[in-house]
Amino acid sequence: MDFELSEEQIAIQDTAARFVRKELPRTKILEWVKDRVEPPRSLFRKLGEMGMYNFLMPSKYGGQDNIDPMGMLTFVEQLARASSSLTTIYGRSGVILGPLIAKFGTPEQQELVLPKVVAGEAYMSMALTESEAGSDASSLKTRAVQQLDGSWLINGSKLYCTQAGGADFLVLCARTDPDAIKQHGISLFLIEKPAANPAIECRRLDTMGMQLAPTYSLSITDLRLPAAALIGVENQGWQQMLRGLDLERLYHGAIGVGAAQGIIDDVIAHVKQREQFGKPLGKLQSVRHKIVDMQMRVEAARMFTYRGAAVLATTGHCHREASFAKISGAETFMHCAYTGQHLMGGYGYCLESGMPMHMSDAPVFEIGGGAMEIQRDILARELGL
Repeated sequence: MDFELSEEQIAIQDTAARFVRKELPRTKILEWVKDRVEPPRSLFRKLGEMGMYNFLMPSKYGGQDNIDPMGMLTFVEQLARASSSLTTIYGRSGVILGPLIAKFGTPEQQELVLPKVVAGEAYMSMALTESEAGSDASSLKTRAVQQLDGSWLINGSKLYCTQAGGADFLVLCARTDPDAIKQHGISLFLIEKPAANPAIECRRLDTMGMQLAPTYSLSITDLRLPAAALIGVENQGWQQMLRGLDLERLYHGAIGVGAAQGIIDDVIAHVKQREQFGKPLGKLQSVRHKIVDMQMRVEAARMFTYRGAAVLATTGHCHREASFAKISGAETFMHCAYTGQHLMGGYGYCLESGMPMHMSDAPVFEIGGGAMEIQRDILARELGL
């Protein structure tokens, strides 16, 4: 199977790399992290102007006729070299929720959301997880009851809603058929400006990392939504979300690859100039071998991710390959963050090295989008176990 990038995808890669060098220097990223502020929206509007939200969007709204998973992953890898949490902001709209609206939203919802996504103007968030429904997400209890006039009355609570505080649009998952078993009977709803809605209490959670893409808890009390807020088919929300999981997991794999490659690049630059025992650290065998092992992990994770994109483009799905990519990318990021900090020694413990940022951001990619244990269960079933 050919994993080589096309000329167009190589151009995307080069354009993204230049953007990262110009717009996202390490000092700027770390300043945002230290101040716990989200990056300016103008940054994402620039990405929209560059066409970097087009990969999975329909041409009717400024996207393209055929989706380009490989182009998206190529871009994501370059952006993640600067910051995995910043790349998460991009992906909420451009990879996960924008395509969901494109596939299942009503024409009115698409007109409202998709032009803003393509332009890089829409922050999007999803409210899925609950205190008793994490990896077992289909056990959610937030309840939506349809009223006589067709509107919906919603009550419940949500956890880990990334960027909900500043979101322009929130996709809310709620149970609409209490008698249905688990994933049957769940529906999706579109909410504008959730933090400004008096029926939604939005509270930022203190987390060890991902400061550029903060996460929130939501308390929902007697939230009324019009009938037009329903996304797709009633009671089919879970099945609608599953349609996008392959892309989400490939995207997570690409984040891991890009972030890990960025760590390796920083480590190599450091060990070339840092001298101990009368020579650069990079000349010590123990150091060189660790870096080679890091790079081997990145190359393997990249191949898993690229293969998933190739299979998806050919067959329309890649469940097995997506899980391989998710596991490999997340675990490679975690390994390289730890090893990179270790190889940088005392400097790696200093915030300005960037390693503490990577160390605090990496763990969430082994949890979100399907924990490592869930991915291995998926692959075990593929093996007939």
